[in-house]
Amino acid sequence: MTTIVSGRVVETGTGAALDDMRVIALGDWLLTTEKLGEAKTENGGQFRLEIDGVNGTPLVPSSFRVRVVDVVGRPLTADIDVPGTVATHEMGDVKVAAADKDGLQVTNLTGTAQFVSDGNAVRLLVDGAEAFGRIAEDMQGAKQSVNMVQLFFALPEYDTFPAKEDPALVFKFLPPDLVPIEPNDPSHPDPPDRNDLRPERLLIDVAHADGTIRILLNEPALGWPEGVFWLAVLTPLALGLGLGGVAGIAALAGVGIAFFPILLATTLIAYFVEAVLISSTLEDTSDVEKVTAYFEEAIEDGSAGADITVRGLRQGLPQNGVLHCKMVITDEQRAVVVGSPFSQRYFDAFNHRIDDPHRGSNTSDMVHDLSISVVGPAVHDLFETFRLYWNEAVVENEEIDEPAAVPPEVTDGDDLVSKVQVVRTLSGRRFDKDLHGKNEKGILESYLRAFATAEKYIYLETQYFTDSVITDALCAALKAKPSLELILVVPIKPDVIFYPRRQAKRIDQLRAAGGDRVGVFTRWTYNHNVPAGARPWVAPVYIHAKGGIVDDSWAIVGSANLDGLSLDHNLLLSPLSFGETMAAELNISVIPPTPGQAAPFAELMRRRLFAEHLGLVGVDGKPDPGHGGLDQPPAGGGWLGLWRPMAAEALRHVTEARHEPLNGFVLEYPKEDGGWLDRPRKHLNALGVNVKLPGGLIRAVTGTRGFNFGTGEWNATPELEDIK
Repeated sequence: MTTIVSGRVVETGTGAALDDMRVIALGDWLLTTEKLGEAKTENGGQFRLEIDGVNGTPLVPSSFRVRVVDVVGRPLTADIDVPGTVATHEMGDVKVAAADKDGLQVTNLTGTAQFVSDGNAVRLLVDGAEAFGRIAEDMQGAKQSVNMVQLFFALPEYDTFPAKEDPALVFKFLPPDLVPIEPNDPSHPDPPDRNDLRPERLLIDVAHADGTIRILLNEPALGWPEGVFWLAVLTPLALGLGLGGVAGIAALAGVGIAFFPILLATTLIAYFVEAVLISSTLEDTSDVEKVTAYFEEAIEDGSAGADITVRGLRQGLPQNGVLHCKMVITDEQRAVVVGSPFSQRYFDAFNHRIDDPHRGSNTSDMVHDLSISVVGPAVHDLFETFRLYWNEAVVENEEIDEPAAVPPEVTDGDDLVSKVQVVRTLSGRRFDKDLHGKNEKGILESYLRAFATAEKYIYLETQYFTDSVITDALCAALKAKPSLELILVVPIKPDVIFYPRRQAKRIDQLRAAGGDRVGVFTRWTYNHNVPAGARPWVAPVYIHAKGGIVDDSWAIVGSANLDGLSLDHNLLLSPLSFGETMAAELNISVIPPTPGQAAPFAELMRRRLFAEHLGLVGVDGKPDPGHGGLDQPPAGGGWLGLWRPMAAEALRHVTEARHEPLNGFVLEYPKEDGGWLDRPRKHLNALGVNVKLPGGLIRAVTGTRGFNFGTGEWNATPELEDIK
């Protein structure tokens, strides 16, 4: 049978009819959602949906949801439940608020945009050296407080004397230059004494001067009731008592009822052992205990004032994701929204050298990341989010009661003065006290609004590209706008299981929708400075960034990846919980001062990132945002007319293994089986580069040499060549 749904879409307040709007019907199954039908409004906002095959009976009712969406599928109304048992349904006027429909400002379907402010000095911080350096400077200048939220915070074993500690994390290196000692150096020179800026010591200095320090870290835990339920289910399965368990228990009469207590006791013991093991494992993934102990020792020996508080925001799994926001606010006047956890692995610079002592003991790939600093009224909005997190984590007498004063607007400083909006992903269940059970998906909404306005180009660089809503929106935008280009920069191998194949599938969808107007690239680095007769090195740079630009008019930077956990719901965890599983995320969206205008920050961000990734450098060898090639796209095309030739030339350079410098460069993501190309050798081979010995001219490298800050020496050189 067919269900017919009709109605009219009008604007809230004015009652004006809205033609050319999309109205869709969605049906929910066990683990999936299916679009059942779509109609466009016309003739005064009228629509008519005809939906086949959802009619139920009074005993087994069916239902579906109706919503109004924009060109890329962004919801413009809350979902309206429609019973499938009714053959015809007249919905009357469906109201759409103008603010929910138009522009770049996120409203979360409330009809009003929050956390929007003018007069903010913002600065794009590219790669870890810039971001960590800026945070170090802010901490040095702090007079009253430092409020920090982080995923990880690497620390050494505490010693009263900083010089006796073996540094785990350095934010800013001071002169003289860091010159590593080779392990086989027969002279064994003593490393020079260094006084580099380390975050834990900067925080101790602030606390010693009677400043207030609050540190909030992610703290995963076994959730209730979902986590305990699944533990109870999986424990007997692990013991082999799953599907065969019923038959086994039924057969107890044949082997003696006395065995039942043994079976029950074995299961219960295994349950408690698993509970302890899982809880211990989850605790090991959090730095709360270690960071607490470090600063307690500093307070105890008098190095720091007593006002240092370390807390963990407990995130019960599987119903809650991680506290993934990473942010430092100093004196409630300055803030950095940082893309990286506090780990030396993420300390990297534009040249992404394969061997770089500044990355410390890390031996993983080089990392490219994005962060953003803010001075101005938006710091108040950032602090409000910190206060939300903090008050969820602490006991009542530790809560922050009063909101901070709003910093004044600024007229100059840093890169550019801009209008910004703080956008978030928050679980309504986890933050029920403030959100009253309603999820906040402002980051996803910000992206979708920008995609809907795009006319010339969309640029994205992201660690994870797996979200179906984002992919569908990009496909819709590409199909609706024949001149629109998409440039996507991703790592060759996302570091989450199942993500490489899922990323490859999403990229295939984009290419099917946009054809040659879709360019997908991976980032690499090159070392030609090798001994005579040796092969040059080539290695991938891991993209950890979470950023985007549209038409030089909108830009976004923050902590949220383009995957379900960061934006709407996690595909793996959500089915295990009573609702959507989402991380706690925060981004800064930079928007035009007036709708329809350009946002100068967005253009600057494009110039800086294009210059780094394409190796457009100045006389000093650094990426040059003022390079003439970045003024306008090549004649007769868009920015892919610059990216593709640069990637092709870089590929020739690598294929020929030239003993010449190759500045920052990208290669195109292979068009077939990208998800399996999870090692440099496989990836390069798919692009036609011969990396196999004895004929291979290039050395495909994975990882780096580690460096010991305490001894000043390189660690033992691992076998870096990717030969698998």
